[in-house]
Amino acid sequence: MSTSGKTYPTMLTIAGSDSVGGAGIQADIKTATALGVYAMSAITAITAQNTHGVRSFVATSPEMVSGQLHAVLDDVRPDAVKIGMLPDAETVRLVADILRRYELRHIVVDPVLVATSGDALSHEGVPQAMVQALFPLAEIVTPNIPELRTLTGADNADHDFQAMAHRLIATSGCGAVLIKGGHLGGDECTDSIVRASVPAVSVTSPRIDTPNTHGTGCTLSSAIASHLPLGFGLDEAVRRAHAYLARAIADGAQYVIGHGHGPVNHMWKTTNSL
Repeated sequence: MSTSGKTYPTMLTIAGSDSVGGAGIQADIKTATALGVYAMSAITAITAQNTHGVRSFVATSPEMVSGQLHAVLDDVRPDAVKIGMLPDAETVRLVADILRRYELRHIVVDPVLVATSGDALSHEGVPQAMVQALFPLAEIVTPNIPELRTLTGADNADHDFQAMAHRLIATSGCGAVLIKGGHLGGDECTDSIVRASVPAVSVTSPRIDTPNTHGTGCTLSSAIASHLPLGFGLDEAVRRAHAYLARAIADGAQYVIGHGHGPVNHMWKTTNSL
């Protein structure tokens, strides 16, 4: 086959499938496509969920996760990798080993431990396996506030999120932690990039009052991963991803999908041009 011709910026997403389409693999592929990036996938779990919550999930076997990853990576080298739901510790370690073997870069880890609805999406031992095996490979880790507390062992009375982020960096060796403001109150939503030895970098936008927030964490992390192959440094990739998500939430607030927490509008650029 000829290898000449144009190439796409590419992103590989390793995550679970969301049957209602607002989060997980579906959100990642929509986000990458909207941003002009070619998305590939390895599905780690199949969930039965809707806008009200997760009814059940079945983990993809480690053998099948491995098969998907090797099939893609033996043929295409992705410019960035986004990692979402990893349902068990064995899968976490397997994915980390494969990423290390192929020497992949621009790895964005969204440690999906709990859905927006509050439903658990991983088994016991996953947080520890992530910290030990996966986070050392990550350019940035993007936990929400409950996940940040779980990963650092902090209790609900602790509100020093930057200290938690620094602890996570120190214990795991990840490049940076993004403290997401979605679970915090106030009229604004602020995301802060925390690194080991430099001041935090923050980006803020007005908070939008809407129930349509299903898949916001998946969308943000995949938008960061999609901007990195486009030539942006990490800080600018986060800024642009934050702006993309803010617009997707604002535009999605106009629509009704289901009767619970609806999705954001990943394709706002397209729908607004019709």
